[in-house]
Amino acid sequence: MQFQYTPVTVPLALAVVLCAVSAVVAWRQRDGEAELWAVVIQVAFGLWALFTLLTFASVSYEAKLYWFLLFIPTIPLSVVATFFFTLHFCGRAEWLTRGRRALVSLFPVAVFGFSLTNGTHGLVVADSWVASGTLRYTWGPAMYATIAGSYAICATYTVLLFRKLLRSRNVYRKLSFVIWMTAILTVLATVASVTRVSPFPHFTLLPLTYLGVGSLLLLGTTSVTFARRLPVDRALSLFRSRLDSTIPLARDFVMQEVDNGIVVLDPDDRVVDINATAKFMIGTERPIGKHLTDITRLNQVLDGDELLPILQGETPVETVHDQIWVESDSGMRCYDVRISALTEGDAASTAHVILLHDITDQKEREEQLQRQKETLETQKTQLEHQNERLDEFASIVSHDLRNPLSVAAGRTELMLVDADDTESVTVERDHLVDVRDAHERMASIIDDALTLARQGKAITDTEPVLVEAVARTAWENVSTRTASLTVTCNRTVEADRARLLTVFENLYRNSLEHGLDDVTVTVGNVQREGETGFFVADDGPGIPDSEKDDVLERGYTTSPDGTGLGLSIVTDVVTAHGWSITVTDSVDAGARFEITGLEQPGTETPAGD
Repeated sequence: MQFQYTPVTVPLALAVVLCAVSAVVAWRQRDGEAELWAVVIQVAFGLWALFTLLTFASVSYEAKLYWFLLFIPTIPLSVVATFFFTLHFCGRAEWLTRGRRALVSLFPVAVFGFSLTNGTHGLVVADSWVASGTLRYTWGPAMYATIAGSYAICATYTVLLFRKLLRSRNVYRKLSFVIWMTAILTVLATVASVTRVSPFPHFTLLPLTYLGVGSLLLLGTTSVTFARRLPVDRALSLFRSRLDSTIPLARDFVMQEVDNGIVVLDPDDRVVDINATAKFMIGTERPIGKHLTDITRLNQVLDGDELLPILQGETPVETVHDQIWVESDSGMRCYDVRISALTEGDAASTAHVILLHDITDQKEREEQLQRQKETLETQKTQLEHQNERLDEFASIVSHDLRNPLSVAAGRTELMLVDADDTESVTVERDHLVDVRDAHERMASIIDDALTLARQGKAITDTEPVLVEAVARTAWENVSTRTASLTVTCNRTVEADRARLLTVFENLYRNSLEHGLDDVTVTVGNVQREGETGFFVADDGPGIPDSEKDDVLERGYTTSPDGTGLGLSIVTDVVTAHGWSITVTDSVDAGARFEITGLEQPGTETPAGD
């Protein structure tokens, strides 16, 4: 087979190389079916240029006709590939059912079959000859049908690309413009060839045109910087008066000026649109075209149970509503994030829109209100405790003080009767002793009542307290005679130290009042499954089982000189801490008071039980 050099040999060869490079680039950048069909388009255009080149370069008539017939199927192949690419690029892939895809794909297959068998029926090329080294021909019915079907498909995808152009923003609008203009110019090139106004024979004008627009398309799809510099908005402004009803100028303005952040993701979870507010919230400058996982700084996201798997790429983007805390240059910010699926027409799309709303101020107000609520609750509890203690204090004053007051009043009345209006009288010592004892009892009752009122207040401030230190300090505060103290508890608890001191003082007094002078008091750990605490025990006479449920009640006492308030004070302080107290027997048959339910600030090793 002989070949010859022609003026279009080099341009057509360059077109083949351009298509090959574009196909490789599209293949390497593939993320879905749109890129795969882009590869097919480049292959189809490359074959178009190659077969046209071979038609010109061949010398014999048979070779020219052979390559020309192989070229003809590249027309429907490029058209169908562009149509499939457009459907995926414009988000209408749901239209491509298996049946429709197969039906449309039959178009280039049928044309290829007709071209191979043209010698038997002449439906593609009815007649052909060579004149001045150039193949001349007349078309058959199948060629006219091929051209008509191709232009019908071209019209469809051209409209879809134009609508995509009008709906796009930022760099995606410019990319859509480049693709649309490429489609328009290639179609116009074929129109010039079909109408025979092209200066070149056959369909040579398309690959020559593609040298320019294909290079522009390659740069626009591979370089975001190049795409940003394209004067697309200026070009569209020439037609702005006719397109005002279509181009969403109001939407653009609202999207940029709204306080909420808006991010639009394509079906591959890449950013196709974003407003200035979202850029500021995310902390990125040029997110267009990047994957969602590439624009989020996960080390700054401190919370977000549902969103984190999406941001980390562990789960696909889906409809979700969550709140996240993000560490930013301006401090901690809280964002309300809502991801919604975009729908178009009656079919659901896999594209998504992310709405970001800064609710930091709202959260701070909520936290402030919560703190105020907690303060009010504490004050309410404090007042309730104070009211209860005031009621108890009033009850003590009105009831418990009545007996010693009556004794003192009665003895005084007897002394007045004995005086019988004389200026001097001999008073019986028993009367004075009874009056003194009555006053001492009243003083004791008043002291215990005041202590009860104070110790029953709610606990608001606690600190880590070493039980052993408080136990020994309390022992020094009471009159212990010849009694002894043993402390085996080294536990640290969260408590009000002064009020815990009162607990030990009253428990010690109880042991000293009911035991012998040499009673031994032990403070140790309570460490059982599910219970942690400490105990105060003695080796005194103990408490009968029938009285163990009553000893902690206010006013209960077995001593004629007791007020019955000491253990009640202990109960109030323990309850105010949120602990519990129980009465049992010690190992020495004495009384044992166990205080459990403690909150421990640290871990200690118990010394024993």
